[in-house]
Amino acid sequence: MLGVIILAAALVALRILRPGIGQKLGSVVGTSAAAPVRLIEVTAQRAPKAQPVLTATGKIVSDHRVAVSTKVSGQIIALYFEQGDRVERGQVLARVEDVLYRARRDEAAARLERTIANLEFQKVNFERVSRLALAESAPDIELADAKRALAEGQAQVEADRAVVEWAQKALTDCEVVAPIAGVVLTRNVEVGDFVAAEGGRGAMANAQFAIIADMTKLRVEVDISELDIIRIRKDMPCVITPDAYKDRRYTGYVMWLDPGANYSKATVQAKVRIENPDEYLRVEGSAQVSFYGELHEENRDATASIWIPASACRPDASSQRCSVFRVIDGRLQSTPVTIGRRQADQLEVLSGLSAGESIVADQIEQLTHGQRIGK
Repeated sequence: MLGVIILAAALVALRILRPGIGQKLGSVVGTSAAAPVRLIEVTAQRAPKAQPVLTATGKIVSDHRVAVSTKVSGQIIALYFEQGDRVERGQVLARVEDVLYRARRDEAAARLERTIANLEFQKVNFERVSRLALAESAPDIELADAKRALAEGQAQVEADRAVVEWAQKALTDCEVVAPIAGVVLTRNVEVGDFVAAEGGRGAMANAQFAIIADMTKLRVEVDISELDIIRIRKDMPCVITPDAYKDRRYTGYVMWLDPGANYSKATVQAKVRIENPDEYLRVEGSAQVSFYGELHEENRDATASIWIPASACRPDASSQRCSVFRVIDGRLQSTPVTIGRRQADQLEVLSGLSAGESIVADQIEQLTHGQRIGK
């Protein structure tokens, strides 16, 4: 009787000291002492966020940045743009006084009409002298002189026609047009300013009207330490965050790596193309560039899939398959699954698991197929 009492007291004490044994789901019951396990429920979710291999700051630059200058000299009589305006190619930006240029064009056109009339006379005269020469009624020298006059008339017409074209071009250039479509970054003139085609500021002259940047082709120029450049490669995916709008993200890729280096700064320049730029980006503004070893589609769409911890997976011989332990009717069942993408310590499951199922999260090396989960 005394032995029974001592055994009962020992069992009570053991239960008080170790209350978790065989008490709840999470202990595997086998032939030996129970081993604690952690279970997770499989759910569909977006891919885990990839970690960048390098982050650097650079300057936003346009591929096409054009200085708009005048081709003729004169006083500005009208301006049709402001700083920050979006302009189209060929759009009229300003007008230079054209009175003198129009007069020169008209003068050249009148001179051309006169030389054309002279050419018509020389043609008639040449035909007349040619008939007389055939009838031996005119000397050869007269025929040669008529032929020379005809050739001179034709040459003079061509010369005067070129002068008209030159004068017309100067008159047309009195309208300053945008050479490309883009955004006006700066405006350097006002109505009444005198501009000179030869440039400079002599006699208060200024040739440059504005600077226009094409905002559809933007890139970020980043200086990267020579020690880190080995981590960067051409076409590497990137995420760009402008400093002016920290909540906005733009995808891009490495378009160019400088084959040379800056000795004084010990850096190498990388140019990162910005895909799908919008009006929030600012030329000459700064932006942070995150370089990724692999940027999957989860950064571009919201498609959900099943992701599990790598610790829940026992690799097979194939790198695209592994085994997990599902819990079915209180027992562990080893289940093969197909693996897709890998992000950090997470694996994407393409087949073999469904949302809502429970699997063992870790420490699966000590588990076997068919073991029972204790309650």
